[in-house]
Amino acid sequence: MLFVLRPEEHGDWMNVLRRSFRYDFYHLPSYHSLAEQRGQGKAHLFVYTDGPFVIAMPLLLRPVHTTAGLAQWGNDWHDATCVYGYAGPVASSQEVPASTVQGFTRALSDTLRQRRVVCAFSRLHPLVAQPALLSGLGEQKMVGQTVSIDLTLSAEEQRARFRDNTRRDIKKLIWLGVECVHDPDLRYLEAFIRTYYETMDRVHARHEYFFEPEYFHFLTASLGRHIHLFVCLMNGTVINGGLFGLCNGIIQYHLGGTRVDSRQLSPTKLLLNTVRLWAIAQGAHTFHLGGGMGSQDDSLLHFKRGFSNRLHDFHIWRAVLLPDVYAQLCQEKRSWNCQRRLEPLTADYFPEYRSPTAVGAELCDMVPPETGAL
Repeated sequence: MLFVLRPEEHGDWMNVLRRSFRYDFYHLPSYHSLAEQRGQGKAHLFVYTDGPFVIAMPLLLRPVHTTAGLAQWGNDWHDATCVYGYAGPVASSQEVPASTVQGFTRALSDTLRQRRVVCAFSRLHPLVAQPALLSGLGEQKMVGQTVSIDLTLSAEEQRARFRDNTRRDIKKLIWLGVECVHDPDLRYLEAFIRTYYETMDRVHARHEYFFEPEYFHFLTASLGRHIHLFVCLMNGTVINGGLFGLCNGIIQYHLGGTRVDSRQLSPTKLLLNTVRLWAIAQGAHTFHLGGGMGSQDDSLLHFKRGFSNRLHDFHIWRAVLLPDVYAQLCQEKRSWNCQRRLEPLTADYFPEYRSPTAVGAELCDMVPPETGAL
């Protein structure tokens, strides 16, 4: 049996999560409510029960007709995506029978089609055994790796796995008088926001990383005890900081930034080490540092590997539920782009009709799609 919950059904949503073998703050109803407030879609938790087993999938449903070029084709069509971060399905057991998985994927597919959902996408959680839960529905692709610290080891064993330069730089920061503090009262939130924007400008981050200022206030207000701000101070000034999600034994490095004039000090090393020790005291079992920028094997991933050699495969999942409708939408968007000399920035973007574009050099030679509405 499959039923659907909305974030306002907070108690029921949380009961499903508490029955799950493993979940994270990215699965919380309050985090999905935040996504709704930001206009990312309407949040739903699709819950499938089969005897003692439960599988649940959180998704955001977005109208297609709001996409540029598809106003007259969208009608009541939707597509599904996930919240920012690592989401994906959760299950009541680490091992779920194949028959239950088949029932879940069939029921989820049927329910999404009934709601006129054309396609679905989700980032999967590297710490949760999710790929098997979506077996047979759509496709999955490993796009990178992430790093975590095993907090069940002794603090000394964890530190012994740091690179030599990581340990050395932490000592140097302390010697220089840099102090890393937990800021539960959010006294330094505004300074952190400025530092975060400065960092995103420096690395030429994609548009989706530039959260509006209100986002940070909504995040800290709505998640309460599940979100924590840490900052590094030098002579009383914030030079670095991060927002960390703590839920169900997992602490996530959610967002972070460093002032440009303090980059050479590598204060993030002190930041992460301080959070690590704090998380141990909170009873957390895993500190997930995440991966590289855009899931790439880059300098950011290399930096994080300076704290741990424990790697996790990071997958994405995507499914086309209504192939004919999907093909028509993509064809219409290609035609609309070509008329305006626009070209997709990413060849493998999903769904294709939502791909970011830039002005191209030439018009495309394309036969326009048949007239009509889907």
